[in-house]
Amino acid sequence: MRWPEISGSRILSRRIDEDAARLWRVVRDHPEPVVVGLGVFLRIVTYLSNRAFWMDEGSLWGNLAGKRAFDFAEPLRGDQLAPIGFLIAQRALMAVMGTSTLASRLIPLICAIAGLFLFWRVTARILPRRPALIALVLFALSDDLIYYSSELKPYSMDLAVGLAITLAAIDSVPGSLSLRRAAVLALAAVAAPWFSFASAFVVGGCGATLIVGSLRAGQWRDSTIWVLIAIAWLASLYLSYRASSALLSPYTTMYIFWHFAFLPVWPWPISLSRLVATAGILLETFVNPLNLLAPSWPRAAVIFPIVLLLGGGASLARRSWPAWAILVLPIALAVVASALGRYPLHGRLILELVPALFLLIAEGTEWLRTWDRGRIKLGYATVLIVLLAYPCIAGFQQAAAVTMRDFNSHGDLHKNRFIT
Repeated sequence: MRWPEISGSRILSRRIDEDAARLWRVVRDHPEPVVVGLGVFLRIVTYLSNRAFWMDEGSLWGNLAGKRAFDFAEPLRGDQLAPIGFLIAQRALMAVMGTSTLASRLIPLICAIAGLFLFWRVTARILPRRPALIALVLFALSDDLIYYSSELKPYSMDLAVGLAITLAAIDSVPGSLSLRRAAVLALAAVAAPWFSFASAFVVGGCGATLIVGSLRAGQWRDSTIWVLIAIAWLASLYLSYRASSALLSPYTTMYIFWHFAFLPVWPWPISLSRLVATAGILLETFVNPLNLLAPSWPRAAVIFPIVLLLGGGASLARRSWPAWAILVLPIALAVVASALGRYPLHGRLILELVPALFLLIAEGTEWLRTWDRGRIKLGYATVLIVLLAYPCIAGFQQAAAVTMRDFNSHGDLHKNRFIT
């Protein structure tokens, strides 16, 4: 009896084909978990690379290592400032796990991974599935979000706290408010300023939306509850501000360092040079922290995401004004705070605004799709390639090459393109 000859290459090829087909079915049928899983993987890879502390991390580490969790008897050294809740959590963890770089960066990593899952839920609440997936890809593969997921700073906590508040606000828009949900939201709002300075914009924007929404619906009981929660939050915000200010050295140069990121539109009058500088700061958000522009021809390329952002904002406002307000009002508050010289509008300090901007841009792709009358939607496909190609490649490169921050005068991950 003669056995048929079967080459090893044919068997191997068949197995590869079967595995590839199985993998493709998983990606096709369950793209969201695949994207989230990939985002978690890239963040863990970056964390495990265990890069050395950069200057600011080392300075903050000196205020954490060997310190008692509630020791705030004197200002922080090294011109550093961080929310008190973040400092307490870091000191407590490092007292248990040690002061290595991996132990020190564990809380930012946990917050970054939690942020991924929170953003997944937010996208499902606000957008249809197709643009929601686009927003999820942008978020999961953002090289800035991957990088800051393993940095000893409170930026990833800003992101997680902001997303948790946003999700809670979205879930509170429809129907009447239960006392249990009100108690949970009140606790979250009061605690937020102690863990994230930037949460003030998200809580303020979401709270204003809920108050106005309940008033428009004639839900007077709910309106009263939201106003009481807002009062409690304002009191907590004031106390946390005073407590954090006491941690800042009276000789700090922080305001000088971040002066470039305050919009120069106040006080009046506004000159042409100040308007140009303001436009540069606003446009720079598409580079730091969104990184949607390839290094070449940024002044022309920025028109593309601006169109998507404006179109998406208009589309979402028509479809769901509460969702639009929950996303846009925090951005508006951050712009006002920057114009008043109270908070820099730039880079790593506004990571909490990244989810809203990605969601609006993703909504813009769906708005643009309605204008593509072709049967195969060739124009829409081109838009997706232009929008996703560079950011996704940069995200993979960030995890593979473990890029160190380009320490220029502003300490940004990317070179500034619209400001000097």
